[in-house]
Amino acid sequence: MQPSDFQAGFPGVLEPTTFEEGGPGGEKAQRQGLAFVPHPLPPELDRTRLLGRLFDVLDRARTRLVRLDGLVDALPGRTALLSGLRIREARASSQIENTFASVQDTALAGLGALRPESAPAEVHRNQQAIEHGLRSKLPICGRLVLEMHRLLITDARHRPGKYRDTQVCIGDEHKGFRHARFVPPPGARVRELMDLWERFCNPNTPQSTPRDTLPYFVELALAHYQFETIHPMSDGNGRLGRALVTLAPVKNGELRHPVCNLSEWVQKNRQEYYERLLRVSTHGEWEEWVGFFCTAIAEQAAADTVCAEGLGKLYADYTAKITTRRGSILPTRLLDHLFDRQVVTVTKAAEIMGITYAAAQKHVQAFEKLGILVALKDVKYDRPYLAMGIIRAIQGRDEE
Repeated sequence: MQPSDFQAGFPGVLEPTTFEEGGPGGEKAQRQGLAFVPHPLPPELDRTRLLGRLFDVLDRARTRLVRLDGLVDALPGRTALLSGLRIREARASSQIENTFASVQDTALAGLGALRPESAPAEVHRNQQAIEHGLRSKLPICGRLVLEMHRLLITDARHRPGKYRDTQVCIGDEHKGFRHARFVPPPGARVRELMDLWERFCNPNTPQSTPRDTLPYFVELALAHYQFETIHPMSDGNGRLGRALVTLAPVKNGELRHPVCNLSEWVQKNRQEYYERLLRVSTHGEWEEWVGFFCTAIAEQAAADTVCAEGLGKLYADYTAKITTRRGSILPTRLLDHLFDRQVVTVTKAAEIMGITYAAAQKHVQAFEKLGILVALKDVKYDRPYLAMGIIRAIQGRDEE
C-alpha cells in the first residue's frame, strides 16, 4: 500500500505504523509503513445526487426484503425455517474465507461429532455467533461484536472476544507488509474507531451527535464498509461484518426477521466486493459501493425467497405426513428441531419431546419410515439421524 494509491479527497488519513514480520529464517523484523485510518461516518455526500442516482436499486432492495420478511412471517413453523436461511448465510460467509462445509457436516458438527478445528465446526461456530447476536438484547455495538467473536474464534492467538492490539495487513502473506494490498488502522486506534462506529450505528442514543440520517440501507452499507475497514479483530472480521448485516435491520426495527443476508451473493462476486471496499478508501467511491451493496442484498433476497418458499412447502408436506388422529404435539416438536438443526439422535429426541428413550425411539423410527430421517449407518452408539430432504432444500439446486 503506497500513498500514490490514494486519490485527493480520500475518506481518511495515512498514519505511520510498524508491522512485525517474520523473516525467512524465522527471525522477527520491524517494518515501517503507513496504515489507513478512516474518517468518522457519515462521509460528506451530495445527498440529493446520491439518492437520485441510486433510487432504483434502493427501492428494489427494500421491496424484496420486505416481501421476504412478510413471506417468512406467514409461513408455518417460521422460527425453524429461519434457521435454514441462517445456515445458508453462515456457510456462504465462511466460503468467502475459503472454509467449505456441507449442510450435513455442519449439522453433525452441532452434535459435537466432528473435530473442533474442522471446517464444519468453523461454519457451525459462525452460525452460533449469528444466533447469539439475534438472542442478545444488546444493540449493534462493540460489546455485541466481542461476544460474537468469542463464539466464532477458538484460536488463542487471535484473542477471542478482544479487539486486536497489533498492526495487521491484508494481501499476499508471501509478499510481505511492503506489498500489502491494504493496511487497516494500527491496533492502538481500534477501540476509539469502534466507539465512533457504534455511535453511527445508533444515531438516536444520547452518546451520538445529532445528524440527518440517510435511508436505512445506505446507512447499513456505510456501517459495513467502516467495520471492514477498521478490521477490529485479528481474525474473523469478514464473517462478523456480514453477520452484522443480517442482525442490524432486526435490531433497528427495519425488518421483523433476520432475512437481510449478504454472503451468498458476495461469495459469487467476492473479487468485486473486495475491490469496491478498497475503492472507497482509495478513491472515495461511496456511490459505487452503496449501489453494489444494495444490489447484493436485493439479489440475495430474491434467492432466499425461493429457498424460504421451498422450505415452507416441505414443512407443510412433512406436517401432513406426521399428523395423527390423536393430534399429539410431540412429532411437531421433533419436526421443528429437524428444520432447526437437520440432525437428531434418539437421546436428543427424548430430551426435545420430554419422553423416555424407548418412546423417542419409536418416534424416530416412524420418521425414518416416512422418509424424513436417514440413519448414519457407520455409527453404533447414539446414532445420528439426518433429515436429508431438509438438507437438500437448504443447500439449494446448485449444490445437488
